[in-house]
Amino acid sequence: MISGMSAASFAEQLVAAERMSKDALFKNNLDNSKAQIDAYKILERTLNKMTSNLENLNGDAFEGKTSEISDDSATITVDSDAPAGVYDLYVKQLAQAHQITKSFTSEDEILPTTGVVSIDVGGNSIDIDMAELNASGNATVSDLRDAINKHPDNPGVTASLVRTGGQVELMLTSDETGKDCTVTMEMNGTDWGTQERIKAQDAEFTLNGIDITSSSNYLDNVIDGVNIELKKAHNVGESATITIGNDTEGTEKAVNDFVDSFNELMTQLNQLTRSMGSSVLDDINGDKDKDDDDEDDDDDENSSVGEDQIGILKGDSSLRMLQNSVRNAIFDEAPNGMRLSDIGIEMGRDGKLSVDDEKLSQTISSDSEAIKEMFTADGGYIDRINSIIDPFTKNNGYIDLKQKNLDSQVEQIEDNMSRHDNHMSQRYQILLTQFTAMENTINKLNTASGLF
Repeated sequence: MISGMSAASFAEQLVAAERMSKDALFKNNLDNSKAQIDAYKILERTLNKMTSNLENLNGDAFEGKTSEISDDSATITVDSDAPAGVYDLYVKQLAQAHQITKSFTSEDEILPTTGVVSIDVGGNSIDIDMAELNASGNATVSDLRDAINKHPDNPGVTASLVRTGGQVELMLTSDETGKDCTVTMEMNGTDWGTQERIKAQDAEFTLNGIDITSSSNYLDNVIDGVNIELKKAHNVGESATITIGNDTEGTEKAVNDFVDSFNELMTQLNQLTRSMGSSVLDDINGDKDKDDDDEDDDDDENSSVGEDQIGILKGDSSLRMLQNSVRNAIFDEAPNGMRLSDIGIEMGRDGKLSVDDEKLSQTISSDSEAIKEMFTADGGYIDRINSIIDPFTKNNGYIDLKQKNLDSQVEQIEDNMSRHDNHMSQRYQILLTQFTAMENTINKLNTASGLF
Protein backbone atom coordinates (compact mmCIF):
# COMPACT_ATOMS: atom_id res chain seq x y z
CA MET A 1 0.00 0.00 0.00
CA ILE A 2 0.97 3.66 0.08
CA SER A 3 4.28 4.29 1.87
CA GLY A 4 4.74 0.58 2.22
CA MET A 5 2.24 0.32 5.09
CA SER A 6 -0.41 -2.36 5.22
CA ALA A 7 -4.10 -1.68 5.68
CA ALA A 8 -3.87 -3.08 9.23
CA SER A 9 -1.04 -0.68 10.14
CA PHE A 10 -2.98 2.33 8.81
CA ALA A 11 -6.07 1.26 10.79
CA GLU A 12 -4.08 0.70 14.01
CA GLN A 13 -2.36 4.10 13.82
CA LEU A 14 -5.57 5.99 13.12
CA VAL A 15 -7.43 4.24 15.97
CA ALA A 16 -4.50 4.86 18.36
CA ALA A 17 -4.51 8.57 17.53
CA GLU A 18 -8.30 8.74 17.81
CA ARG A 19 -8.50 7.09 21.24
CA MET A 20 -5.40 8.64 22.86
CA SER A 21 -7.05 11.61 24.57
CA LYS A 22 -9.99 9.62 25.90
CA ASP A 23 -7.74 6.83 27.18
CA ALA A 24 -5.68 9.41 29.08
CA LEU A 25 -8.85 10.94 30.55
CA PHE A 26 -10.16 7.55 31.67
CA LYS A 27 -6.81 6.59 33.22
CA ASN A 28 -6.51 9.89 35.07
CA ASN A 29 -10.03 9.61 36.49
CA LEU A 30 -9.51 5.97 37.45
CA ASP A 31 -6.16 6.62 39.15
CA ASN A 32 -7.59 9.63 40.99
CA SER A 33 -10.61 7.69 42.28
CA LYS A 34 -8.48 4.77 43.44
CA ALA A 35 -6.03 7.16 45.13
CA GLN A 36 -8.93 8.78 46.99
CA ILE A 37 -10.19 5.37 48.11
CA ASP A 38 -6.72 4.54 49.46
CA ALA A 39 -6.53 7.94 51.16
CA TYR A 40 -9.84 7.41 52.97
CA LYS A 41 -8.64 3.97 54.07
CA ILE A 42 -5.47 5.50 55.50
CA LEU A 43 -7.50 8.16 57.29
CA GLU A 44 -9.94 5.56 58.64
CA ARG A 45 -7.09 3.48 60.09
CA THR A 46 -5.66 6.53 61.80
CA LEU A 47 -9.03 7.53 63.23
CA ASN A 48 -9.58 3.99 64.49
CA LYS A 49 -6.13 4.01 66.05
CA MET A 50 -6.96 7.23 67.89
CA THR A 51 -10.27 5.75 69.05
CA SER A 52 -8.38 2.72 70.35
CA ASN A 53 -5.98 4.94 72.28
CA LEU A 54 -8.93 6.83 73.73
CA GLU A 55 -10.43 3.52 74.86
CA ASN A 56 -7.14 2.68 76.59
CA LEU A 57 -7.30 6.00 78.42
CA ASN A 58 -10.91 5.33 79.34
CA GLY A 59 -10.07 1.82 80.55
CA ASP A 60 -7.39 0.83 83.02
CA ALA A 61 -4.85 3.50 82.10
CA PHE A 62 -5.55 5.38 85.33
CA GLU A 63 -6.42 2.28 87.36
CA GLY A 64 -3.33 0.14 86.76
CA LYS A 65 -1.33 -1.11 89.72
CA THR A 66 2.20 -2.44 90.07
CA SER A 67 3.44 -5.04 92.53
CA GLU A 68 6.85 -6.02 93.85
CA ILE A 69 8.05 -8.62 96.33
CA SER A 70 11.45 -8.57 97.97
CA ASP A 71 12.23 -12.29 97.58
CA ASP A 72 11.14 -15.42 95.71
CA SER A 73 8.81 -16.78 98.40
CA ALA A 74 5.73 -15.87 96.34
CA THR A 75 4.51 -14.30 93.12
CA ILE A 76 2.03 -11.43 93.17
CA THR A 77 -0.61 -10.36 90.66
CA VAL A 78 -2.83 -7.34 91.19
CA ASP A 79 -6.05 -6.02 89.70
CA SER A 80 -6.97 -2.37 89.23
CA ASP A 81 -8.95 -2.30 92.49
CA ALA A 82 -5.98 -3.35 94.62
CA PRO A 83 -5.22 -0.78 97.34
CA ALA A 84 -1.75 0.72 97.28
CA GLY A 85 0.27 -0.27 100.32
CA VAL A 86 3.16 -2.21 101.84
CA TYR A 87 2.65 -5.68 103.36
CA ASP A 88 4.90 -8.01 105.32
CA LEU A 89 4.62 -11.70 104.32
CA TYR A 90 5.97 -14.59 106.39
CA VAL A 91 5.45 -18.08 104.95
CA LYS A 92 5.65 -20.72 107.68
CA GLN A 93 4.83 -23.69 105.45
CA LEU A 94 3.45 -24.45 102.00
CA ALA A 95 0.32 -26.44 101.30
CA GLN A 96 1.16 -29.98 100.22
CA ALA A 97 -0.66 -32.74 98.36
CA HIS A 98 -0.77 -36.02 100.31
CA GLN A 99 1.25 -38.85 98.83
CA ILE A 100 1.49 -42.52 99.78
CA THR A 101 3.12 -45.57 98.19
CA LYS A 102 2.78 -49.36 98.26
CA SER A 103 5.69 -51.60 97.36
CA PHE A 104 5.56 -54.46 94.86
CA THR A 105 8.38 -56.88 94.11
CA SER A 106 8.34 -56.02 90.41
CA GLU A 107 6.30 -54.41 87.72
CA ASP A 108 5.15 -57.87 86.64
CA GLU A 109 3.93 -59.00 90.07
CA ILE A 110 0.51 -60.60 89.72
CA LEU A 111 -2.28 -58.97 91.70
CA PRO A 112 -4.56 -60.92 94.04
CA THR A 113 -7.61 -62.47 92.38
CA THR A 114 -9.86 -61.76 95.36
CA GLY A 115 -10.51 -58.84 97.71
CA VAL A 116 -11.61 -55.25 97.35
CA VAL A 117 -9.16 -52.34 97.16
CA SER A 118 -10.67 -49.13 98.59
CA ILE A 119 -9.11 -45.74 97.86
CA ASP A 120 -10.31 -42.71 99.80
CA VAL A 121 -9.44 -39.02 99.33
CA GLY A 122 -10.87 -36.68 101.94
CA GLY A 123 -14.00 -38.79 102.43
CA ASN A 124 -14.61 -39.61 98.76
CA SER A 125 -13.81 -43.18 97.84
CA ILE A 126 -13.89 -45.85 95.14
CA ASP A 127 -13.79 -49.64 95.36
CA ILE A 128 -11.94 -51.85 92.90
CA ASP A 129 -12.96 -55.53 93.00
CA MET A 130 -9.88 -57.62 92.34
CA ALA A 131 -12.04 -60.49 91.14
CA GLU A 132 -13.16 -58.29 88.24
CA LEU A 133 -9.83 -56.54 87.65
CA ASN A 134 -7.86 -59.79 87.72
CA ALA A 135 -10.41 -62.22 86.37
CA SER A 136 -7.76 -63.60 84.01
CA GLY A 137 -5.26 -64.12 86.82
CA ASN A 138 -2.63 -62.16 84.85
CA ALA A 139 -3.28 -58.57 85.97
CA THR A 140 -0.24 -56.64 87.29
CA VAL A 141 0.33 -53.42 89.22
CA SER A 142 0.26 -51.51 85.91
CA ASP A 143 -3.33 -52.65 85.43
CA LEU A 144 -4.21 -51.43 88.93
CA ARG A 145 -2.64 -48.04 88.17
CA ASP A 146 -4.71 -47.72 85.00
CA ALA A 147 -7.88 -48.84 86.76
CA ILE A 148 -7.44 -46.08 89.37
CA ASN A 149 -6.65 -43.30 86.91
CA LYS A 150 -9.44 -44.24 84.50
CA HIS A 151 -12.11 -44.92 87.09
CA PRO A 152 -15.20 -42.81 86.28
CA ASP A 153 -15.62 -41.92 89.97
CA ASN A 154 -11.95 -41.22 90.69
CA PRO A 155 -12.05 -39.26 93.99
CA GLY A 156 -9.18 -36.93 93.04
CA VAL A 157 -6.05 -39.04 93.06
CA THR A 158 -3.35 -39.83 90.50
CA ALA A 159 -1.63 -43.21 90.46
CA SER A 160 1.85 -43.68 89.04
CA LEU A 161 4.69 -46.19 89.17
CA VAL A 162 8.12 -45.43 90.60
CA ARG A 163 10.77 -47.96 89.73
CA THR A 164 13.45 -48.48 92.40
CA GLY A 165 15.89 -50.99 91.01
CA GLY A 166 14.38 -54.40 91.55
CA GLN A 167 11.12 -53.13 93.09
CA VAL A 168 8.32 -50.88 91.98
CA GLU A 169 6.25 -48.45 94.05
CA LEU A 170 2.61 -47.72 93.32
CA MET A 171 2.40 -44.00 94.19
CA LEU A 172 -0.93 -42.32 94.95
CA THR A 173 -0.94 -38.51 95.01
CA SER A 174 -3.89 -36.31 95.87
CA ASP A 175 -4.88 -33.96 93.07
CA GLU A 176 -5.54 -31.20 95.61
CA THR A 177 -3.34 -29.78 98.34
CA GLY A 178 -4.41 -29.35 101.96
CA LYS A 179 -4.68 -31.38 105.14
CA ASP A 180 -8.25 -32.46 104.38
CA CYS A 181 -7.24 -34.24 101.17
CA THR A 182 -5.61 -37.25 102.81
CA VAL A 183 -5.26 -40.43 100.76
CA THR A 184 -5.77 -43.98 102.09
CA MET A 185 -5.63 -47.33 100.32
CA GLU A 186 -7.05 -50.43 102.01
CA MET A 187 -7.54 -54.05 101.12
CA ASN A 188 -10.75 -55.51 102.56
CA GLY A 189 -11.04 -52.64 105.05
CA THR A 190 -7.49 -52.69 106.43
CA ASP A 191 -4.37 -50.78 105.43
CA TRP A 192 -2.70 -52.44 102.46
CA GLY A 193 0.83 -51.83 103.66
CA THR A 194 1.13 -48.22 102.44
CA GLN A 195 3.78 -45.71 103.46
CA GLU A 196 3.33 -41.92 103.68
CA ARG A 197 5.79 -40.04 101.50
CA ILE A 198 4.46 -36.46 101.68
CA LYS A 199 2.29 -35.22 104.51
CA ALA A 200 -1.03 -33.55 103.70
CA GLN A 201 -0.90 -30.01 105.05
CA ASP A 202 -2.36 -26.54 104.65
CA ALA A 203 -0.35 -23.46 103.87
CA GLU A 204 0.34 -21.35 106.95
CA PHE A 205 1.51 -17.75 106.69
CA THR A 206 1.11 -14.33 108.20
CA LEU A 207 0.30 -11.10 106.37
CA ASN A 208 1.09 -7.98 108.38
CA GLY A 209 0.98 -10.16 111.48
CA ILE A 210 -2.41 -11.76 110.66
CA ASP A 211 -2.30 -15.58 110.83
CA ILE A 212 -3.84 -17.17 107.72
CA THR A 213 -4.22 -20.81 106.66
CA SER A 214 -5.18 -22.07 103.22
CA SER A 215 -5.58 -25.49 101.65
CA SER A 216 -4.01 -24.06 98.48
CA ASN A 217 -0.80 -22.18 97.78
CA TYR A 218 -2.75 -19.93 95.43
CA LEU A 219 -4.50 -17.24 97.45
CA ASP A 220 -7.20 -15.58 95.39
CA ASN A 221 -8.18 -12.06 96.48
CA VAL A 222 -6.50 -12.46 99.87
CA ILE A 223 -6.39 -8.66 99.79
CA ASP A 224 -8.89 -6.82 97.59
CA GLY A 225 -7.58 -7.21 94.03
CA VAL A 226 -4.39 -9.01 95.16
CA ASN A 227 -3.60 -12.65 94.33
CA ILE A 228 -0.64 -14.38 95.93
CA GLU A 229 0.91 -17.70 94.94
CA LEU A 230 3.19 -19.08 97.65
CA LYS A 231 6.40 -20.61 96.33
CA LYS A 232 8.76 -21.17 99.26
CA ALA A 233 8.66 -21.23 103.06
CA HIS A 234 10.76 -18.74 105.01
CA ASN A 235 13.36 -19.58 107.57
CA VAL A 236 12.70 -18.37 111.09
CA GLY A 237 13.31 -14.63 111.29
CA GLU A 238 12.86 -14.06 107.55
CA SER A 239 9.96 -12.41 105.74
CA ALA A 240 9.16 -10.72 102.43
CA THR A 241 7.96 -7.19 101.72
CA ILE A 242 5.14 -6.78 99.19
CA THR A 243 4.75 -3.31 97.67
CA ILE A 244 1.66 -2.35 95.68
CA GLY A 245 1.54 1.03 93.96
CA ASN A 246 -0.10 2.96 91.16
CA ASP A 247 1.17 2.20 87.64
CA THR A 248 2.25 5.73 86.69
CA GLU A 249 4.31 4.43 83.76
CA GLY A 250 1.21 2.83 82.24
CA THR A 251 -0.67 6.12 82.61
CA GLU A 252 2.17 8.10 81.05
CA LYS A 253 2.33 5.69 78.12
CA ALA A 254 -1.43 5.94 77.53
CA VAL A 255 -1.27 9.75 77.53
CA ASN A 256 1.74 9.77 75.19
CA ASP A 257 -0.02 7.30 72.86
CA PHE A 258 -2.97 9.69 72.77
CA VAL A 259 -0.69 12.60 71.88
CA ASP A 260 1.06 10.56 69.18
CA SER A 261 -2.24 9.50 67.58
CA PHE A 262 -3.53 13.09 67.70
CA ASN A 263 -0.39 14.37 65.97
CA GLU A 264 -0.56 11.57 63.39
CA LEU A 265 -4.17 12.50 62.62
CA MET A 266 -3.34 16.20 62.26
CA THR A 267 -0.38 15.39 60.00
CA GLN A 268 -2.42 13.15 57.74
CA LEU A 269 -5.26 15.63 57.46
CA ASN A 270 -2.72 18.29 56.47
CA GLN A 271 -1.19 16.00 53.88
CA LEU A 272 -4.45 14.80 52.38
CA THR A 273 -6.24 18.15 52.22
CA ARG A 274 -3.45 20.57 51.33
CA SER A 275 -1.40 21.12 48.20
CA MET A 276 2.25 20.12 48.05
CA GLY A 277 4.46 22.45 50.06
CA SER A 278 7.66 22.39 52.07
CA SER A 279 5.91 21.84 55.42
CA VAL A 280 3.84 19.00 54.00
CA LEU A 281 6.93 17.40 52.51
CA ASP A 282 8.68 17.71 55.87
CA ASP A 283 5.76 15.86 57.46
CA ILE A 284 6.05 13.08 54.88
CA ASN A 285 9.79 12.70 55.43
CA GLY A 286 9.23 12.71 59.18
CA ASP A 287 6.66 9.95 58.86
CA LYS A 288 9.05 7.87 56.75
CA ASP A 289 11.82 8.24 59.34
CA LYS A 290 9.40 7.25 62.09
CA ASP A 291 8.23 4.19 60.16
CA ASP A 292 11.84 3.12 59.55
CA ASP A 293 12.71 3.45 63.24
CA ASP A 294 9.57 1.81 64.58
CA GLU A 295 10.40 -1.90 64.54
CA ASP A 296 7.55 -2.78 66.89
CA ASP A 297 4.77 -1.45 64.67
CA ASP A 298 1.98 -4.05 64.64
CA ASP A 299 -0.05 -2.51 61.81
CA ASP A 300 -0.37 -4.95 58.91
CA GLU A 301 -1.27 -2.18 56.49
CA ASN A 302 0.63 0.97 55.65
CA SER A 303 -0.99 4.01 57.25
CA SER A 304 1.37 6.73 55.98
CA VAL A 305 0.64 9.15 53.15
CA GLY A 306 2.81 9.00 50.03
CA GLU A 307 3.88 11.97 47.92
CA ASP A 308 1.44 10.99 45.18
CA GLN A 309 -1.42 11.28 47.69
CA ILE A 310 -0.67 14.83 48.82
CA GLY A 311 -3.77 16.98 48.47
CA ILE A 312 -5.82 14.11 47.00
CA LEU A 313 -8.74 15.02 49.32
CA LYS A 314 -8.31 18.79 49.26
CA GLY A 315 -11.81 19.24 47.91
CA ASP A 316 -13.35 17.59 50.99
CA SER A 317 -14.31 20.43 53.33
CA SER A 318 -15.67 17.97 55.91
CA LEU A 319 -12.14 16.81 56.66
CA ARG A 320 -11.06 20.39 57.37
CA MET A 321 -14.01 20.66 59.74
CA LEU A 322 -12.93 17.41 61.39
CA GLN A 323 -9.43 18.75 61.92
CA ASN A 324 -10.59 22.04 63.39
CA SER A 325 -13.18 20.37 65.61
CA VAL A 326 -10.64 17.95 67.13
CA ARG A 327 -8.18 20.76 67.77
CA ASN A 328 -10.81 22.92 69.40
CA ALA A 329 -12.03 20.01 71.53
CA ILE A 330 -8.69 19.58 73.25
CA PHE A 331 -7.79 23.27 73.28
CA ASP A 332 -10.75 24.06 75.54
CA GLU A 333 -10.58 23.30 79.25
CA ALA A 334 -11.92 20.03 80.69
CA PRO A 335 -15.06 19.89 82.87
CA ASN A 336 -12.89 20.07 86.03
CA GLY A 337 -11.36 23.35 84.83
CA MET A 338 -7.98 21.87 83.89
CA ARG A 339 -6.28 22.19 80.55
CA LEU A 340 -3.76 19.93 78.84
CA SER A 341 -1.09 22.53 79.54
CA ASP A 342 -1.61 21.91 83.27
CA ILE A 343 -0.18 18.40 82.86
CA GLY A 344 2.66 19.28 80.49
CA ILE A 345 0.95 19.01 77.10
CA GLU A 346 1.21 22.06 74.86
CA MET A 347 -0.11 22.79 71.38
CA GLY A 348 2.42 24.33 69.02
CA ARG A 349 1.84 26.80 66.20
CA ASP A 350 1.67 23.86 63.79
CA GLY A 351 -1.38 22.56 65.64
CA LYS A 352 0.45 19.52 67.05
CA LEU A 353 0.92 18.51 70.67
CA SER A 354 4.17 18.11 72.58
CA VAL A 355 4.69 16.54 75.99
CA ASP A 356 6.83 17.73 78.88
CA ASP A 357 7.52 14.26 80.26
CA GLU A 358 8.85 15.50 83.58
CA LYS A 359 5.81 17.70 84.26
CA LEU A 360 3.43 14.93 83.16
CA SER A 361 5.12 12.40 85.46
CA GLN A 362 4.99 14.78 88.42
CA THR A 363 1.32 15.58 87.85
CA ILE A 364 0.37 11.92 87.54
CA SER A 365 2.22 11.11 90.77
CA SER A 366 0.66 13.98 92.68
CA ASP A 367 -2.90 14.08 91.33
CA SER A 368 -3.73 11.19 89.00
CA GLU A 369 -7.44 11.49 89.82
CA ALA A 370 -7.58 15.01 88.38
CA ILE A 371 -5.92 13.82 85.17
CA LYS A 372 -8.30 10.89 85.00
CA GLU A 373 -11.26 13.26 85.30
CA MET A 374 -9.89 15.46 82.50
CA PHE A 375 -10.07 12.59 80.07
CA THR A 376 -12.79 10.25 81.35
CA ALA A 377 -15.46 12.48 82.94
CA ASP A 378 -18.71 13.15 81.10
CA GLY A 379 -17.90 15.85 78.59
CA GLY A 380 -14.17 15.24 79.03
CA TYR A 381 -11.63 15.00 76.25
CA ILE A 382 -12.48 11.38 75.43
CA ASP A 383 -16.22 12.09 75.11
CA ARG A 384 -15.57 15.18 72.99
CA ILE A 385 -13.20 13.54 70.52
CA ASN A 386 -15.25 10.36 70.25
CA SER A 387 -18.37 12.39 69.44
CA ILE A 388 -16.43 14.14 66.66
CA ILE A 389 -14.80 11.02 65.21
CA ASP A 390 -17.77 8.64 65.45
CA PRO A 391 -19.80 10.13 62.53
CA PHE A 392 -16.78 9.57 60.31
CA THR A 393 -15.88 6.00 61.35
CA LYS A 394 -19.19 4.37 62.26
CA ASN A 395 -20.84 1.80 59.99
CA ASN A 396 -22.37 3.65 57.02
CA GLY A 397 -20.78 6.80 58.36
CA TYR A 398 -19.07 9.55 56.38
CA ILE A 399 -15.98 7.57 55.32
CA ASP A 400 -18.02 4.47 54.45
CA LEU A 401 -20.31 6.53 52.22
CA LYS A 402 -17.36 8.26 50.57
CA GLN A 403 -15.70 4.92 49.83
CA LYS A 404 -18.94 3.46 48.45
CA ASN A 405 -19.40 6.48 46.16
CA LEU A 406 -15.83 6.20 44.95
CA ASP A 407 -16.22 2.45 44.40
CA SER A 408 -19.26 3.25 42.24
CA GLN A 409 -17.21 5.81 40.33
CA VAL A 410 -14.49 3.24 39.69
CA GLU A 411 -17.06 0.75 38.41
CA GLN A 412 -18.58 3.42 36.16
CA ILE A 413 -15.20 4.43 34.78
CA GLU A 414 -14.25 0.81 34.14
CA ASP A 415 -17.60 0.25 32.38
CA ASN A 416 -16.98 3.35 30.21
CA MET A 417 -13.48 2.10 29.42
CA SER A 418 -14.87 -1.27 28.39
CA ARG A 419 -17.46 0.35 26.12
CA HIS A 420 -14.78 2.63 24.69
CA ASP A 421 -12.61 -0.42 23.95
CA ASN A 422 -15.50 -2.10 22.14
CA HIS A 423 -16.21 1.07 20.15
CA MET A 424 -12.56 1.40 19.15
CA SER A 425 -12.45 -2.27 18.15
CA GLN A 426 -15.44 -1.70 15.88
CA ARG A 427 -13.82 1.47 14.53
CA TYR A 428 -10.67 -0.50 13.78
CA GLN A 429 -12.64 -3.13 11.83
CA ILE A 430 -14.40 -0.42 9.78
CA LEU A 431 -11.12 1.29 8.91
CA LEU A 432 -9.45 -2.02 8.19
CA THR A 433 -12.25 -2.95 5.76
CA GLN A 434 -12.02 0.44 4.02
CA PHE A 435 -8.24 0.40 3.73
CA THR A 436 -8.24 -3.21 2.56
CA ALA A 437 -10.75 -2.34 -0.17
CA MET A 438 -8.64 0.68 -1.12
CA GLU A 439 -5.54 -1.49 -1.19
CA ASN A 440 -7.23 -4.02 -3.47
CA THR A 441 -8.42 -1.24 -5.81
CA ILE A 442 -4.93 0.22 -6.05
CA ASN A 443 -3.46 -3.20 -6.75
CA LYS A 444 -5.97 -3.75 -9.58
CA LEU A 445 -5.23 -0.33 -11.09
CA ASN A 446 -1.51 -1.01 -10.91
CA THR A 447 -2.01 -4.35 -12.64
CA ALA A 448 -4.17 -2.76 -15.37
CA SER A 449 -1.68 0.03 -16.04
CA GLY A 450 1.03 -2.55 -16.51
CA LEU A 451 -0.81 -3.87 -19.58
CA PHE A 452 -0.20 -0.66 -21.58
